[in-house]
Amino acid sequence: MFDRSILGLDIGSHSVKIALLRSGLRDASFEGFDELLLPRGAASEEIEATIQLWAQQRGFPLEYVVTALPADRITQRHLRFPFSGAKRVNQAIEFEIAEDLPVPLDEMIIASEQVLSRPEQTDALVLVAPHTEVRMLLDSMQRMEFEPQIIEAGGAALANLSGYLGLADVSRIILDIGHCKTNVVLLVDGKPVILRRIGLAGEQLTEAIAADHHLSFEQAESYKHTHGLFETGGNKPVSQRVRFLLEQLISETQRSIQAVIGDPLDAIAPTEMLLVGGTSRAKGLASYFEEHASIRCRVLTAEDANRSDAPLSEAGPALYAQAAALALRGSNTERVTQVDFRQDELAYTPDISGMRGQLQLCVALFALFLALWTGSAIARKMANGQRVEQLRADVASIYQQTFPDAPPVDDPLPVMETKARDMNELANHLGVMNLGLSVLDVLREISNRTPEELDISIDDLRIERRNIVARGRSNDFVSADQFKAELAKFPAFKQVLITDVKTDTRRGGKTFVLNIRLEDDS
Repeated sequence: MFDRSILGLDIGSHSVKIALLRSGLRDASFEGFDELLLPRGAASEEIEATIQLWAQQRGFPLEYVVTALPADRITQRHLRFPFSGAKRVNQAIEFEIAEDLPVPLDEMIIASEQVLSRPEQTDALVLVAPHTEVRMLLDSMQRMEFEPQIIEAGGAALANLSGYLGLADVSRIILDIGHCKTNVVLLVDGKPVILRRIGLAGEQLTEAIAADHHLSFEQAESYKHTHGLFETGGNKPVSQRVRFLLEQLISETQRSIQAVIGDPLDAIAPTEMLLVGGTSRAKGLASYFEEHASIRCRVLTAEDANRSDAPLSEAGPALYAQAAALALRGSNTERVTQVDFRQDELAYTPDISGMRGQLQLCVALFALFLALWTGSAIARKMANGQRVEQLRADVASIYQQTFPDAPPVDDPLPVMETKARDMNELANHLGVMNLGLSVLDVLREISNRTPEELDISIDDLRIERRNIVARGRSNDFVSADQFKAELAKFPAFKQVLITDVKTDTRRGGKTFVLNIRLEDDS
């Protein structure tokens, strides 16, 4: 339900590459790759029409498209700050860039990638593109019937492969050798901090082979694909011009890194070089670069990844690296970079006109739900009202039956509660602990169990919830003790005590206090 198809669109000078990614809430996986070779030397209108027709024929899902602004249309700078914190760094970046730009800042779009290379040290790749360049790319996309949600930076977007393919363990150079340009990207902790475009790539190598072997461009291209760039069984270039171009490419790559990193012990100094792009697949190229650049070098393959991805392995990670990275940029789980040149008035605005039918259906369903809910609420209210009226009638009937002489009242329930409370208090006063004994019954029982010959008198009798306390008088202590024994014979009297026995000096005899504990009703 929450999955979406993302199309990574890599438009180069030689071909267009497509990567289709299925992205969910927790993971992402590639579904397929495709490539369209562009007509060499064709006008931009013909190229756009060719791409448009190809996309229509293939039926690519276009609901979420990510593409990139070419590196040659972007101004880039590497900045290092002796502090951390994205907010502070962003403020410092804007200050630094504003001083160097020859045009007003509001005519440019600024984006950056930051990495904490050391404690309290931030390295930032700052990317600046004119509004006009981004607008031209958007216009071209619309003519080809694409509506990209995100416009990344060509080359720097390769950093999005770092999480998916496990490339964030060390600092490394990614050398994207395409048809007519090479992008140099330095990744630190999987994030780009250096980006440079070198105008030397596969096309120039083909032209060198054609010149040295006296071949046409097409024949030289076929020779390059068949025999490679080196002589059989070794790493010697097939011609002097090819050797010169390869050495120049290595030199420019080293200069790109050394311009920022002069100390090999620098925290962001690279320890490995990865080759991607169509020309990177030339046999022996990685070993040649490793020997002459003095850095470990290899071609990016699916075997380097921490996961198994059949579509990517079959298509070739090196060939489709840029398209795959762009698709991963749109994923919720695999994206690494945050660059997006669709800002301000160029920001992406979803077009929901195509969803009008679905919205109408949703509105109709919501209206139906609201009507059903309202009807249900009204029915429940009516049923509850009828039940309340019936209960009131039942209570009124019980009231009239219980108190036939009482006048009718509007709300008999509180009256009944009050009367029940009064009756309960009266019952507690007249009855003794629910034993069925009234005050008169208790007095009668005490009187009947008092032998006449003992001359016992009782006064000041108090009946509490579980006790009877009275003051008495007898001729002597023995009489009081016999009186106690007689009272103890009554089952309801659980305990009988004669306490506080004193001699009555005024009238003679004894006075005492009678305590009777009643039987517990539980």
